[in-house]
Amino acid sequence: MRDGLVSRRTQFSSCDECRRSRVACDAQSRRSMGGESPAPCTRCLNRHRSCTFKWIQDAKAGSSNKTPTTSSKPRGRRRTTSRLPSERVSTEEEAVSDALDGTLISNRSDGSHQTRLVPTPFSGLESMEGDSTASASVASDSDANVLSDAEFQWLQSLYRQNFEVVFGSWMGRYSCPFLFGQDGLAERYISISDLCCRLDRYMAESSNGDQGQVQDHGSPHDRKRDILIDQSLHNTIAAFAARWLPITSSYDFTTELDTIHKIQSIWRRARRDMLRIINRPSYRSMLSLFLFALTPIPTGISEGEEADGISGQACVHAALQQVQSLRARQRNLQFSGSKVSPSLSSPSISTTPESAATSNFINSESIAYWAAITFDTSASLTLNCRPLLSSGLFGFESEFTWRLVRTCLNVFNESSKSWHHGSAEMTDERANEIIAAAACWKLLGWKLAAIFKEALRDGHDESEVRKALSAVSSSVKEFDITFRPFLDECHKRMQFLGQQTKLRWFSLMLHYHLSILMVHDTIEVADRYDLFADLKEASIEAENTVMNALALGLHNTITLKRNLDVSTDPLQESGNRNYVAYTVPLIAVDPYPHHVVASIQLMRKAIDRDYRSRKITQESYRSLFSILESALKHLPQGSKSTQAARAKFSSVLLEEAMGDTQSPYHDLHLHPPI
Repeated sequence: MRDGLVSRRTQFSSCDECRRSRVACDAQSRRSMGGESPAPCTRCLNRHRSCTFKWIQDAKAGSSNKTPTTSSKPRGRRRTTSRLPSERVSTEEEAVSDALDGTLISNRSDGSHQTRLVPTPFSGLESMEGDSTASASVASDSDANVLSDAEFQWLQSLYRQNFEVVFGSWMGRYSCPFLFGQDGLAERYISISDLCCRLDRYMAESSNGDQGQVQDHGSPHDRKRDILIDQSLHNTIAAFAARWLPITSSYDFTTELDTIHKIQSIWRRARRDMLRIINRPSYRSMLSLFLFALTPIPTGISEGEEADGISGQACVHAALQQVQSLRARQRNLQFSGSKVSPSLSSPSISTTPESAATSNFINSESIAYWAAITFDTSASLTLNCRPLLSSGLFGFESEFTWRLVRTCLNVFNESSKSWHHGSAEMTDERANEIIAAAACWKLLGWKLAAIFKEALRDGHDESEVRKALSAVSSSVKEFDITFRPFLDECHKRMQFLGQQTKLRWFSLMLHYHLSILMVHDTIEVADRYDLFADLKEASIEAENTVMNALALGLHNTITLKRNLDVSTDPLQESGNRNYVAYTVPLIAVDPYPHHVVASIQLMRKAIDRDYRSRKITQESYRSLFSILESALKHLPQGSKSTQAARAKFSSVLLEEAMGDTQSPYHDLHLHPPI
């Protein structure tokens, strides 16, 4: 048996980058083909990175510096072990065992790398110094060292100024159906990241029987787990907001390349973090998974690299599974083909109103559940998949959540009866209340659109298809009767409203009418032109509104404030002007750029169709096309999808310029719109 044992040997052939990414490296084979001269591997060559072998040099230097020792023990079987990926993660946990909770960032001033832990809303790090030795091993990844302290804080600020301004309105008391109109139970705007931190804090305290007090003395395992989850959330937020780095950078070629490299690096880091949190359920893990699913894939990421890792759709499904697990809190025996989880005797989390009175746990959990419902509904419509948290074609009408949404419509109707129609009465506060209430109904519209696509896609009976389309049409009429008059007044008063209100109005109108365009496109692709009659007027109105919304997003601007003092909140007004301001078109900071790209592509089909049927003139076509093309140019250009859409526009223009008789440019001296 001893002769049959084969010990593992260490392969000194991979470069630093391939070894870190745990992928095959062809540097050795390329070097053998090219002789003794060093040759970079294909992966580093394609990414324009230096192909180094520092780890091999360090390993050889370490072995040569070892002091020889004589062992009195008899020589026996020698075992060489290799470290698994899961063990590498455990090494990271060991490295931060003396830190409570924070986010690693790198400060690269003077050319040297330094790391420190930044306190987070969930952590107790303020009273503790970070272990620099332990931190260095966590930040040893080259992708973690591309951002300075100021850049990292700026990305966190961009996330709050853009994403949470819109999404927080959907979670507030004027939009969340579980708390609709109850002023004492929730704020008007909710920071979903802060809310997830509070929920995790309460669950940690409650599971240890220490409700109402900050948990400063958790077990080492819990502390390690917590710091990894919190780091992943902040890394994901940075990757999500990195799309906006170019609008705050200079435009020289060197800086542009450096910015692209930063966006790619932090995206890769966030993607690897998904594997660390996918099996560590928490509300912060849920949010990280959701945010990564909304993070555009950067330009320069190859198709192979994109396919090798976890996808955005898989992150959404994993997050929804975590929500179910967190809400159920089942302690009974569970098992699958790979693992058996025995029953646990630890006390379950109390969710009685009396025990949650001080922390508002039930209300916070309801908001988090509404956030999950929002992502679940959006994914079922945009990705053509079944919802996980609610029913599909059969059963959704009886669900409590959607019945609450319909109740909220009645509540809004009653409360708005005393409002006088007219732009003079449209204050900023009232406009935000209207937009938030309409956003609640918008989600039901998305749900009904997804139900119709399911009925048509899965080949259900004609009666079910007609019923689903009728439900979509009815919801559109309810929206037009209840919300559109007020939203039109908001539009008239737009120049007098705040910039955050403008951004919320823009996102609402674009997202809601996008669902109608998607229903129209589904009917067209399925060649079910007999169904157009029920949605004809709604489709025309949706096309008009989307085009007007895109024009508004181009012609209205928003100012982003970058505080020079990172300790201050950019959303808080202050007397001093200790900040740098960046003014950009509203559409440039839309937190859902792929929704804008989808709207532009569907509107391109619409204006092409109208031009071929001679419903619009050449001049109108050129004007509309110019709006669409300009909208694409102002979206974050670090996204692969945005670049692909722009390339498609350019290729179509080239084909038209070469003599397409259907082109509106054929008789215009071959000059496309500028």
